[in-house]
Amino acid sequence: MCVVSTLKLHGFVYCCYQATREKLADDNKIHTLARSEKCLENFKLHNSDIVIDGSNLLHFLYLACPKQNACFGGDYNIFCDYVREIFRLLKKCNIKAIVIFDGGMDVGDRKQKTRLLRAKQKIVASIKVKPSNQHRMSVLPLLLKIAFLTVLKEFNVEIVQCQYEADGDLASLARGLKCPIVSNDSDFYVMDVVVIPLSLMELTGAVKCNDGFAIQCKIFYMTNFLKFIGHEDASIFPLMGTLLGNDYADKKLFENIFSQIHLPKSKSMNDQHRKLQGLLEWLKGQTVEEAIDRILMFVKKIYHIEVEVAIRTSLNAYKDENNGHMNSVIDLREKVVTSLMKEGLPEWFCSLYADADIPPWVLEVMLSHKMPYQSQVEAVGSSNSFCCCSDLLKAIALICWDSQIDCQLRTLWRKNSELVFKNLTISRLDFLVTLPGLSSVGAMKLQERQQLLFDIILDKNIGRVLELPTKWQLLFATVIHWIRHSHCRVRSYHVDGLVVGLIYLSMVEPRIGRVRSLKRLENNANKAKDDSMVDYVNMAKNTFKLQEIAERMLSHDINFDRDIVHVLAEFQATFYFAHTLNRVLDSGLPCASPSEFYWGTFINNAVCLFKGYDRLSLAEKLFSGTTSVLFKTFQQYTEIVYELAPSNLMNWVPHGPNKPIKRTKKPKGKPTTVEQMSSSSEEESTMNDSDVELVGNRFKLLTFT
Repeated sequence: MCVVSTLKLHGFVYCCYQATREKLADDNKIHTLARSEKCLENFKLHNSDIVIDGSNLLHFLYLACPKQNACFGGDYNIFCDYVREIFRLLKKCNIKAIVIFDGGMDVGDRKQKTRLLRAKQKIVASIKVKPSNQHRMSVLPLLLKIAFLTVLKEFNVEIVQCQYEADGDLASLARGLKCPIVSNDSDFYVMDVVVIPLSLMELTGAVKCNDGFAIQCKIFYMTNFLKFIGHEDASIFPLMGTLLGNDYADKKLFENIFSQIHLPKSKSMNDQHRKLQGLLEWLKGQTVEEAIDRILMFVKKIYHIEVEVAIRTSLNAYKDENNGHMNSVIDLREKVVTSLMKEGLPEWFCSLYADADIPPWVLEVMLSHKMPYQSQVEAVGSSNSFCCCSDLLKAIALICWDSQIDCQLRTLWRKNSELVFKNLTISRLDFLVTLPGLSSVGAMKLQERQQLLFDIILDKNIGRVLELPTKWQLLFATVIHWIRHSHCRVRSYHVDGLVVGLIYLSMVEPRIGRVRSLKRLENNANKAKDDSMVDYVNMAKNTFKLQEIAERMLSHDINFDRDIVHVLAEFQATFYFAHTLNRVLDSGLPCASPSEFYWGTFINNAVCLFKGYDRLSLAEKLFSGTTSVLFKTFQQYTEIVYELAPSNLMNWVPHGPNKPIKRTKKPKGKPTTVEQMSSSSEEESTMNDSDVELVGNRFKLLTFT
């Protein structure tokens, strides 16, 4: 929890990590940057520990990662390769990274309004993103954190996931280890810590220094900042955070103050920055108690007690955050585990949570009976992509609740382009298997847990899934569940495209590397003495065009089939909940990283290709013959799926090569096929008027507790 969650620094600090990353087009920006240089120092980071804001790092690296396409649901292999480059750079400079993630609990629901606003923004982005605008829209793929954590564990990075917002724990650990915090979150500037803005780190390469290599960056010291603004200590910042509106006080209470003080008239500042500068000048030279008395003079008497309580609470919380010292990651992990055990959770589960093996929303489901909104690229006319796997979410909830009584889970879902509250009534009678409570899971053998996992996902009809390599078993169980429960029309071309992508990422790319040029690929193939490489090289050549988005699509969105993206989003949603269920059961079943089987651009192109041709004839061409080990693998994997899939999987006719789609107007009054399917879906049939509430209805929001 951060006491100044809405506090953004004065222009010369807040802009310090933005102005440097864009061209300074006018004198105002140059002046802003010049002032920021007085608060930030050049620094060569090496031979040091750093404490990293994990959520901030994940977002930053995803948005900075080149050559990936957000509109197809996630190019996880490209992202993971980029993350590996960053951590190799840290290792080269002898920098030990400690990554801390936020938790799933919100104290007092103080951030509920913010979470609802962000959920609405995610919906808009997820249904509007397309090839031509994807560079302007921030849509994080659903499985991104799973893939990210896999890379962190490859590099033996120490990870801790907190129970609540992690800002205070990040600051305490940084103080105890006497090392900087790396984050773009400006909240850390008002704490008694050293900060390195993530966006001001030169992550493109290392520079030589006296004893090895270092990363060029900028570093922020509170002493320099206080000296520059003319204040003796940082205790003034909680007051500013309260006046601007934070988790404890509504900023409307203080509107009268800003009409009484002088605010700068600078075009280079927004309204928030002008208020900050005005407050800094207005509060200069005053003690905290003097400032409080002065603030209360401008507040209506009926609000005096409320305002003073809010200010005192902010000051106390700020004092607690700035006094904390944690000397090791072990201390922080023990703090999280101990706190969760006090909630009655078993120790093994608490340890998994602290290690980030269990998503933070599971804790919210368990302790608050609420499920936050999850988003990914979808088609607005189709039902929420998570509807097809709501049974897996129910199973997770029942196991975590450890109760035999029917309960309700309060969830946030997308319905068309709106955000709605939806009540899921959950009963153990809905399942063919007997679901144990969390307290019973710990006593089960690994084999029993794995059997339970497959029984839940596949309704006790497992087929030949266990004949697959161990790391693929959960994935293919997910595929079968997706086909059986999809609210859209899953066809064999969806499955075939997915399997071709899996084979390429798990078998071809590890042998020949990332193919960026056909000419280079052929040169490497000619030099290779191993004849067994031929099949892999041939597939790489035959699928080379599947790796990139068509150039024309980037400007015209031609042939961007959002329905295909939506059907594959259902698969991702199913895998996400199946993966979480596997973690909650702690089954010990290994599972491949998303970067080993899901390349959104490649798979989307492959699905479009299989949609146009006979599946086996096309596979024979892609794999250069039926004798290829890759073709045989393709046949084996798809047959295992089709044996357990409904017969309508094959009910379609190839239409030949893709052609540009003509734009046609939809007839008014008649629902589309997708809309008809949506209206008859499980989501609609399990809800009544009392189950769904439109988010944005101010009266309904009052009942969300």
